[in-house]
Amino acid sequence: MTPAAAAALLPALVLVPLAGAAVTGVLPARARPAVALVAAVVTALLTVPVVAAVAGGTVLETHLGGFAPPLGIAVRADGLSAAFLALGAVVVPLVLASAALLRDATGGPAFWPLALGTWSGVTAVVVSGDLFHSYVALELVSLCAVALVALGGPEAWSAALRYLVVAVTGSLLALVAVGVLVSVTGTLDVLQAGRAVLDDAGTHPAAVLALALASLGLALKTALFPLHGWLIPAHSSAPTAVSPLLSALVIKASLFVLLRLWVWVAGLPVVFSAESAASAALADGVAALAWVLAGLGVLALVLGGIAALRADRLKPLVAYSTVAQVGYWTLMLPVLVAPGIGPDAVGLTGDSRADVLSGALAGGVLLALGHGVAKAGLFLAAGQLKQERGTDLLRDLHGAARKRPLLVLSMALCAVGLAGMPLSLGFSGKVLLAAEGVAAQHYWLLAVVLVSTLLSAAYLVRALGPLLLVSPDDDGDTPAPGVARPGARPAPGGRVRAAELVPGLLGTLTIATGFAGAWAAGLVEVGLPW
Repeated sequence: MTPAAAAALLPALVLVPLAGAAVTGVLPARARPAVALVAAVVTALLTVPVVAAVAGGTVLETHLGGFAPPLGIAVRADGLSAAFLALGAVVVPLVLASAALLRDATGGPAFWPLALGTWSGVTAVVVSGDLFHSYVALELVSLCAVALVALGGPEAWSAALRYLVVAVTGSLLALVAVGVLVSVTGTLDVLQAGRAVLDDAGTHPAAVLALALASLGLALKTALFPLHGWLIPAHSSAPTAVSPLLSALVIKASLFVLLRLWVWVAGLPVVFSAESAASAALADGVAALAWVLAGLGVLALVLGGIAALRADRLKPLVAYSTVAQVGYWTLMLPVLVAPGIGPDAVGLTGDSRADVLSGALAGGVLLALGHGVAKAGLFLAAGQLKQERGTDLLRDLHGAARKRPLLVLSMALCAVGLAGMPLSLGFSGKVLLAAEGVAAQHYWLLAVVLVSTLLSAAYLVRALGPLLLVSPDDDGDTPAPGVARPGARPAPGGRVRAAELVPGLLGTLTIATGFAGAWAAGLVEVGLPW
């Protein structure tokens, strides 16, 4: 397929799941899973030529209505967009397939239009070329995600309300940031705004302010420590099929916008300071923000890992691991805007400055992608165990591997990816981020990655240990003394057994994608501004 034909598919990636959401919203409940699965598969198939075209080195772009920015709206897909498009194309159809097989995994028939609406919003964020439509798409994602959490029943309503307050607050901060940026650049288009900031030193104070406001708002949505309080109850109380979408996709949408602003808008004058004579105030302001976010990322990795170690329930433990993993995604920022090497210098790895910046960004993105695949499988498996046992207390899941070996094996494979063990995509991301951090003379990154990896391994072993270890008189299904399990299910049938294959496939992909780490890193680097 030609690049022009692939670019023409970009609007369809948003409209097909959106149309599926509208159709499933009016269909009878029994017909919704089939229609939703068809929409998901069609969208995934349309994503393939788009990712392939971008992987070939082409940045795809089309103008809605035939009008170019700043008057019109540009829809773009570069390497960063293609990476997150691929994540959605893998995760969403598998999660929907699992939901169609599992009884009571969705929380009700409203799941299907809301899930497709969420995917449509995430895709719109990823391919949007202007800041305002990114904001609108983020709002769609947030509203659908809040409604999905509320499907968990009365016990999830307070968590959904808290999530709504956080989402609205984050969106307002992001909207104010967009307004500040537009007021000084005169455009909503991301690329044009970045060039305006690069060329006009008078825009630099406003650019720093906009970056600070947007970073705070998007950090709320991404659940960066200490702004993560909404995530644990929302993810742990959501239905089985909802938690994977929240962790794998929803928080990635705000991460994507954050990276767009840091790399293509406010970060450009810092990266090209020698060519543009960027003001010292801008460089200092952006670098200070980067260190603040990276510091919060370090705290997230340590304190989130400790909280996961102390958790006594499986789903909250998995949710706390998300809090910890979010910390990785901000560690790259000081490398991007405050590298310890000059524009023409060579880092310790032998790379040029541009290679170091590209590698650091790619390392952080690979960690986010690996997290999306692994966390989707881990949440699905944890939800299935909770549904079957009627509880997710770790002590009551003792010996689950005896009756559910495939499910627990799937969790182990996903845990390997989350801990960043060799062969996984998470391992590729950690190696790349640490290597480029050392090349940029940010030696602290290596120590942080090592410590956080040990913490990750510790809390994931804590999650898996009770499932694997059984006493001789434990048949794997006997409740602990004094513990009632009113929600426990009878022996699973064929549909439940088939649903176990989905976490297994996601666990396998967690490892298999590690062999494509170099390809994925090359994909992310397509269209970078340096």
